Amino acid sequence: MVENAKAFSEMARGEDADSAAQGDAAIGEAGAGLHDGQPAADGALQSMFEYDPSRGVLHWSDESAAARILGVAADASISSLEAFNKRIDEGAAPERDDAFSGRAQSYFCEYRLRRDDGQAHWVEERGGWIGQEGQRRLISVVRSIESQKQRDARLAWLATNDELTGHLNRVCLRRELEGAIDQASRENRSAAYVLAGIDDLGAVNADFGFEAADKVIVEISNRLASVLGPEDHIGRVAGTKFGIVIAHCDEACLRSTCARLMNAVRESVIETRRGGVAASICIGAVKIPDNADNSNVAMARAEAALDAAKRQGKSSWSAFSEKTDTVSMRRRNTHMSDVILTALNERRVRLAFQPIVADLDETPKKFECLIRMRGDDGQEIPAPEFIPAAERLGLVHLLDRRVLELATNTLEVCPNIHLNVNISMETVKDFVWAEGYISHLRANQHLAPRITVELTETQVIDAIDASIEFVQEIKKLGCSFGIDDFGAGYTSFRNLKAMDIDILKIDGSFVTGVSSSRENQLFVRTLLDLARNFGMQTVAEWVDNEADAMLLKGLGVDYLQGFLLGKPETTPEWLPEGAPNEPPTRPQR
Repeated sequence: MVENAKAFSEMARGEDADSAAQGDAAIGEAGAGLHDGQPAADGALQSMFEYDPSRGVLHWSDESAAARILGVAADASISSLEAFNKRIDEGAAPERDDAFSGRAQSYFCEYRLRRDDGQAHWVEERGGWIGQEGQRRLISVVRSIESQKQRDARLAWLATNDELTGHLNRVCLRRELEGAIDQASRENRSAAYVLAGIDDLGAVNADFGFEAADKVIVEISNRLASVLGPEDHIGRVAGTKFGIVIAHCDEACLRSTCARLMNAVRESVIETRRGGVAASICIGAVKIPDNADNSNVAMARAEAALDAAKRQGKSSWSAFSEKTDTVSMRRRNTHMSDVILTALNERRVRLAFQPIVADLDETPKKFECLIRMRGDDGQEIPAPEFIPAAERLGLVHLLDRRVLELATNTLEVCPNIHLNVNISMETVKDFVWAEGYISHLRANQHLAPRITVELTETQVIDAIDASIEFVQEIKKLGCSFGIDDFGAGYTSFRNLKAMDIDILKIDGSFVTGVSSSRENQLFVRTLLDLARNFGMQTVAEWVDNEADAMLLKGLGVDYLQGFLLGKPETTPEWLPEGAPNEPPTRPQR
């Protein structure tokens, strides 16, 4: 029982206080905020009481603080359990009743307290019995958790809603669409999925600013919602696009609904702080389940229909039909452009680290950074789906730069590792982007000696002059340079010498199964001799078994990389939270 008394004395001081005096001081500071209607910090707004069961009264450690947390007038006295209980919204929890009646030794519960002004706020209460027989007392602490509840509610809301417009987000709308398809199939009727895209919002950004563009997005979303019925759903599925699920919709209804949606947007100017904006939308629609029996197909076909509508001009609409090209390059590019840009903005581009080692039993200190991207549904998007699209769309520069930023952030917090980063030839050839890449290396020059920049051999061949100039610049800063997939192209001896290469990575197609292929062994020996003559180190990729690894080391390969040594990991043990999104704060020099 002495131990119980000590435990509850400690608890009474407050979880965030070092002493009872500090706890009471915190209550005093926070209490005024509650009485004035202003929330205070959860950790500070608390009070302790002792309950005497023989008389049914409460003794507060500070009556003034108790009055503030209970939201009563300063001169009011909350000294009885009955008066306290009347302030509990919707009654006390059973575990609390059990404790006060003596049926339970201790308790913990959460509830809402009703204040004199009619407002209510969340508190938690925890306590337990101490003492024996006639000296038995219940000691409890009441602490405000209103801001914690508000945070939880906000996170729960964001899990289903778009932060800017308040309508459903893409993930939640997809669920509603799936449900609408299932229900329409069961009831043997038609519904529709409509994709509305704002016309030329980029021009609004340029002429009026981002704040005005956000106002346009919000206003258009509200106008679209005003046209819908009670069983319909709207959500923001991309930066300038809204998905709409229409629960009951035949062909005639679809035509009239699309007309109403377009008219609702263009019927009046949208007023912003910078002036009026005349907005319009294009619409792509698909009937469900007639032309799409699942949400993925419905979204893809609505995207294709929207693409067809935009080709007609502003304020147009198109319904999916068999003539609609569902796999058009333009549609895929439009969709993937949104996916890539949104992933970059929302920090969903990550690095996976694959170890590179000199010996099989070596603890890895050298890693290749491989780009990874998560979709808004949390699923990994395979690199072959977004890298080629990024190159076609001119977005690969952004991915290259983001990989470099994540790598330098990682090197800042992990001083004992070396990272290899890949760069595309599109960045190397573009003077502006190449200079921006080099500028970031220059700003982090203290990290450059631990960075190897890699280009594939086939890319180098395509633009040898630009490659040589780029390599010279990064090596001046202290970086190393490597040729990836060496052996897949036809780089001349002259080019190898001119580029001052540090590392040759042997193309994996010559490494896989090398222990059982005399032709591959001969080729690898030739490449190793070439590398030695030029003073270059070598890395063998795609090493997936010990026999190949042992042979490669016997032939003289400097480093090994592949699944045998380790698969790419986004959260390796040495970096459990993954590559930092932001650079760590540097100490003042």
